[in-house]
Amino acid sequence: MAEIKLKGTPLSPGLSYGYAFTYTTIPFEQRNIVIKTEDIEKELSRLKEAIKKTRESLEKLKDRTKKKLGEEKAGIIEAHMLMLEDPMFIQEIENTIREGHSAEDAVYTATMKIKKMFEDIPDPYLRERAADVEDVGSRLFRNLLGAKDLESMGREESTIVVASDLAPSELIAISGNNVVGLVLLHGGPTSHMAIIAKSLDLPAVSGIDISTISDNNVIIIDGTKGEVTINPSPETLSQVKRKVEELKKEQEEAMSLKDAPAITSDGFKLELWGNIAHPNEVSSVLSFGGKGIGLFRTEFLFMNRNNPPGEDEQFEAYSKALAEMNPNPVVIRTMDAGGDKEIPYLNIPKEDNPFLGYRAIRIGITEEGLLLTQLRALLRSATYGNLYIMFPMISSLWEVKRAKDLLRKAARQLKEEGIEQGSAKIGIMIEIPSAALMADELAKEVDFFSIGTNDLTQYTLAVDRGNAKISRWYDHLHPAVLKLIDMTAKAAKKHKIELGMCGEMAGDPLALPILIGMEFDELSMSPPAIPKIKRLTRKTSLGRAKEITQKALLMKDATEVRTFLEEMTSQL
Repeated sequence: MAEIKLKGTPLSPGLSYGYAFTYTTIPFEQRNIVIKTEDIEKELSRLKEAIKKTRESLEKLKDRTKKKLGEEKAGIIEAHMLMLEDPMFIQEIENTIREGHSAEDAVYTATMKIKKMFEDIPDPYLRERAADVEDVGSRLFRNLLGAKDLESMGREESTIVVASDLAPSELIAISGNNVVGLVLLHGGPTSHMAIIAKSLDLPAVSGIDISTISDNNVIIIDGTKGEVTINPSPETLSQVKRKVEELKKEQEEAMSLKDAPAITSDGFKLELWGNIAHPNEVSSVLSFGGKGIGLFRTEFLFMNRNNPPGEDEQFEAYSKALAEMNPNPVVIRTMDAGGDKEIPYLNIPKEDNPFLGYRAIRIGITEEGLLLTQLRALLRSATYGNLYIMFPMISSLWEVKRAKDLLRKAARQLKEEGIEQGSAKIGIMIEIPSAALMADELAKEVDFFSIGTNDLTQYTLAVDRGNAKISRWYDHLHPAVLKLIDMTAKAAKKHKIELGMCGEMAGDPLALPILIGMEFDELSMSPPAIPKIKRLTRKTSLGRAKEITQKALLMKDATEVRTFLEEMTSQL
């Protein structure tokens, strides 16, 4: 068969090769199969077997989720397992089978009926459980049809999963099964799936016509360039195998520098930190040589529950992370809810433009009780380590002042109650163009800036970062984005405050010379990216980086910038 090369969207960097495992999404729909009376017991038996298989796969997924993402995320899978045991759900399916319907149709009918019941409940938290009902029903449906089960997939040879799309839970399910890459039809570079792929160090490309790929085709995937090669020639495969070995040696070299400082050849020191969503992930940052936490997303504490976490629960989570990382810094971002992070009990009405709506600091300074409780917990936890408190989604000066007022109020309350508290540095995320444009004024109010490039790129270019159809327009190397970052960096240096970055750009090797050239103090990224960025930092110089930065800032489009940086970084 002839070699075919396809170009897509880079989701997660890296180079790998393996055999295709095509995962087909089966429509969860009515099949209208009527059964005979004598076949009812047979269908009930099929249902029983499918329930058993689904329970086993969910059990595996729960254990894997707990190990990789912690207790909170595993709780989602636990809820699905409980739903599978729900007598009302199972009884509804069995009754429908006894009425003369196939097990598949019975599962679909019962699922949709109970889903509708949940959707009609006024309570927003219970309403959200409708999606869980459908998830469990569709799993049962797939198992009844004998469809491929990602959770139980196990192959000896290196495997590249080919699918239309993958949910984050499905990605967790396949990790550790000798999977070395992902080829997808859909998915954006800053989607949750892409972020998890990076954290698992899995090369991934989207925007590929997967109909051209069959099971067991040999595939090469270049997640850095966004290229997929199907049925490569012996020569091409041989070249890639050599390159993979070279990259492996580079990674080993990078890991050998784990405890070395990230310092350029002419003495400029850069701090490399890790992004986490759970205290259990601190160990991963340390294992990859991270010297701090640049972004602790606290949303996990608030999601998948019917009421907000109390002060003590939050205190335990924050103090655990701080103690394990002590004396190194831990930047804890206050709750960044809204947008694509739904928290049902907040009763946020459905919005036409949720990313431009009621989210992050806007919720915090409106629902003062929520933010005040979080700030109290944070100040209490500060006694355990080096705490940085960061407020997200800042667009105006008054928001910073209001947030600081609430922080002072939390401190007063704790003092009056005789509760021990510590001190913290105060900072904001620069992720809205107005904040970058106002950076000179905002810098007077805080101790540090951290640039969130995912949202900054989205808002600057008016491109929905989760929409794969327009992903070609989303590029953090766009000159407009670079100019806003440069403006922010200059304001930070002028007012002598710390300058960091915690968006996906921080872990992009192509962007590194520019970020060094702008003299960032720290970059925070997915932990597996730290060794490579450290290695590249030690191979460059501040002087050369400044030259590269000045040239890049004069360029007219992202393609020109990207091509230039590819040439520059290839020389490191």
